[in-house]
Amino acid sequence: MFCISPGRFEGRFDAPPSKPYSQRLLLAAALAEGETTIRGVEWSDDFVAMYRAVQPLARVTAEGRDVYVKRREPDFYRAFNVGESGFTLRTAVAVYAGVPGATAVFYGGTLRGRPIDELVAVLNKLTKVEKAPGAVFIEGRRLEPFEVEIRADVSSQYISGLMYLAAVAGGGVVRPVGARKSWSFVEATAEVLRTFGAEVRLGEAVEVRGGLRSPGEVEVPGDFSLAAFLMVAAAATGGRVEIRGRIADVDRPALEILRKMGADVVERDGAVEVGGAFTRGVDVSLGGNPDLVMPVALAAAMSGEETVIRDVEHLRHKESDRISTVLDVLQRMGVSAWYRDGALHIRGPPSRRNVVFSSHGDHRIGLMALAAAKAVGGCIDDVAPIAKSWPTALLYINH
Repeated sequence: MFCISPGRFEGRFDAPPSKPYSQRLLLAAALAEGETTIRGVEWSDDFVAMYRAVQPLARVTAEGRDVYVKRREPDFYRAFNVGESGFTLRTAVAVYAGVPGATAVFYGGTLRGRPIDELVAVLNKLTKVEKAPGAVFIEGRRLEPFEVEIRADVSSQYISGLMYLAAVAGGGVVRPVGARKSWSFVEATAEVLRTFGAEVRLGEAVEVRGGLRSPGEVEVPGDFSLAAFLMVAAAATGGRVEIRGRIADVDRPALEILRKMGADVVERDGAVEVGGAFTRGVDVSLGGNPDLVMPVALAAAMSGEETVIRDVEHLRHKESDRISTVLDVLQRMGVSAWYRDGALHIRGPPSRRNVVFSSHGDHRIGLMALAAAKAVGGCIDDVAPIAKSWPTALLYINH
């Protein structure tokens, strides 16, 4: 058990480097012509998984939080383990379909129960891909520009993977089918590919044209969907925090939502200051920004007004069933919370103190539990999952 005493949370912190952008930048750099320097990464488990996945494609070295990448002649035989990194698994399986040679991508843990079958089926129209328990085998071949369709309501990472494959093939069209869940991450992929010189159009279809060329040096933006846990902990305990770092567009809704809930949110001089208190409920759709569900749900727990978080049914397919595990954190605090028709309903405030929380093997649930424990006091059964995205957070919360 890792225990935290309740109390005012305050301080000045650097925003964690964005895991989604770090992974996307590294993969693009490994596929791009020229040498790329990536500044300011966080050595989370998921970033390390992508670091392993690109080794057969590029010369990759690191010094501190900077990574240097230069494309090389790919290995013909390549095998690596992505652990529990869903983005690395799905993008690597897609990319290596377009790189001549034989690839084995191993995976494990909670990722064994998460979806990939739809992506394998689509890739089998282009080459031979076989899924086995704990691994995917790919016969890579040089591909011409292609056009495919794939479900958009299961995982946005399917689409991101096919976008990278289109860049490898010199072009491609991906037609999303169904509701576009977690679409902000497709937009993040498009932003990175454009940074590396590809032409990307997001419309009824996703179109990628041209190969990738290094921009020279890129800096990882801050991850404010993760930093939001510090913001919520501050406002929930009467404290105030300053978070320094560049905000990516994908995370800007976090600030807007917390402001609507009553928190004092101020942007200035390359930093965000958050304090005040959560006094209002909101009715918000987070289908396009699922990583914000956990901090917004915890903020909602501090208000006596009802909050409704809509379009979250796809959270069942994450590292845990995040509908059930978010409700578990809230209900252990004595907060009224339930799920109905694709929406979470939450009404606080907490009625219990010194709570025993479970991280359920999920990094974002672990972070939610850490912030909750700072507000009401308590212990978390396992903090190891936090290393998947933001290992430094434990030091900040326990400071």
